[in-house]
Amino acid sequence: MRMAILMGILLPGLAGLGADVAFAQVPLPGTRPNEAGLRLAKLEQCAMCHSRTKSGTDDPFFSWQAGLMSQAMRDPVFRAALAIANQDVPGVGDYCLRCHTPRGFLQGRTLPPDGSKLTRDDLNGVGCEICHRQVDPLSAAATSFVQQPPPGYGNGMYVVDPAFTVRGPYNDARGPMPHRAVSSGFQASGQLCGVCHNVSNPLQAADVKTQPPHAYGHIERTYSEWLLSDFSKQGPAGACQACHYPRVPGGGWAARSGAPHRDYFVRHGPVGGSTWVPEAILHLWKDDGPNPDALRAGQQRTREMLGAAAALELTFAQPQKASLRITNLTGHKLPTGYPEGRRMWINVRFLNSAGAVLQEIGAYGEKEDTLAGQAVKVPTLLDPQTTRVYECLPAISPAQAQKHGKQPGPSFHFVLNDAIAKDNRIPPQGYVRAAFAEHHCEPVGAEYADGQYWDDVPLDLPAGARRVQVRLMYQSVSWEYLKFFVEENKTDDWSKRLYEAWTKTGRCAPEVMAEITRDVPQ
Repeated sequence: MRMAILMGILLPGLAGLGADVAFAQVPLPGTRPNEAGLRLAKLEQCAMCHSRTKSGTDDPFFSWQAGLMSQAMRDPVFRAALAIANQDVPGVGDYCLRCHTPRGFLQGRTLPPDGSKLTRDDLNGVGCEICHRQVDPLSAAATSFVQQPPPGYGNGMYVVDPAFTVRGPYNDARGPMPHRAVSSGFQASGQLCGVCHNVSNPLQAADVKTQPPHAYGHIERTYSEWLLSDFSKQGPAGACQACHYPRVPGGGWAARSGAPHRDYFVRHGPVGGSTWVPEAILHLWKDDGPNPDALRAGQQRTREMLGAAAALELTFAQPQKASLRITNLTGHKLPTGYPEGRRMWINVRFLNSAGAVLQEIGAYGEKEDTLAGQAVKVPTLLDPQTTRVYECLPAISPAQAQKHGKQPGPSFHFVLNDAIAKDNRIPPQGYVRAAFAEHHCEPVGAEYADGQYWDDVPLDLPAGARRVQVRLMYQSVSWEYLKFFVEENKTDDWSKRLYEAWTKTGRCAPEVMAEITRDVPQ
């Protein structure tokens, strides 16, 4: 079945450039390295004024440190994926690094593409200035800053003002400042986030100068999912920032001195779904960079966000039958983001009158496996075939597999993938299949009616069941993904370092997003 699906939705453009073209031959529009003498300041320069403010732990610098954007270059999952990408297509890492270290990219240090020329400051990932000095890449103003404006939002095709002018949503910035400050609605819009959160493979484009990123080579479509949802029509209340940059109760201050109190001050460190990656970062970089207190605060905020992402409803329509409804409360697919290794599933326990477990589906536990030819005992989802697993599985088509000596079907070789074998993630409110198909992010192997932002799962109760316990589980890095890194990496030690961190920091145990318990009607 998977191969039949896979054959039907090959991504367009592969016949044009081909994945064996040197990546340097596919320059993307937007601001290029060293264009107009552009330089981004060191992070410490921003921290001088924007840390230890009267906003406490919600001040810009501390809250930014709590999110994984601040650790985008220290993330060992990214570093391991970067190594595989460069193995599969030499040079492609330069493309990945433009979003994970904008400072390094814009100042010409992402070649060689393994990150070996990056400075300590470049490791600070997505810093303050890359967001606050951007202009809307589709605006008329963009044409005055770059030779080739981008054709759409995505692929890290940012347009950055070379002048030391910072932009934000307010028009009353004041106080002693080493930079000019101007008001800009772009910084409060979902389009700002779309610049790096719609990701496509440029090697599968017919023309990167004219095609918007959503038109080819699906890698990640979080921005498209939001744009095509009802949330994007709600103004600031429905923008990405409404959830990922939440307002601080009571407002706050953006700087230590001279800055006005904001009634709608926001936290600056966006969090997503991974509570484990911060643990791995703290293990590997404990003496160089990360703020442990901030990352711990970010983990708590991540759990809160996961807890607000879905609602569960359990009903009993007839004897020995139940129905579970999972409603997506987010403004994008559930789950969303870079798909490889991420999954959400249903764990159900059926209990008898004494409270004993009669049956469990979607159990998570240890099993025997091999790693590089050695027997290992690892934690994983034990029975994926008996529960519903929500995931996106990129894949390699038979033709692409033959060309590169790979196996066709679901694949973690993201830069070689040219198909989607499965995508049953729950759409957001406002979903219309035709619109999602135009952005190459329609469901595959699942059916959702237009307007449907929930999924109904039938449950058969075993004899003697008196209570049903349901948990919605989320995992950001699966064992299968980790195993792939260790066995495929032939160029550096990042996969080994990732594996070491995994073994010593909880092995990326899944998080409970939501749970519900109901007694069976008698």
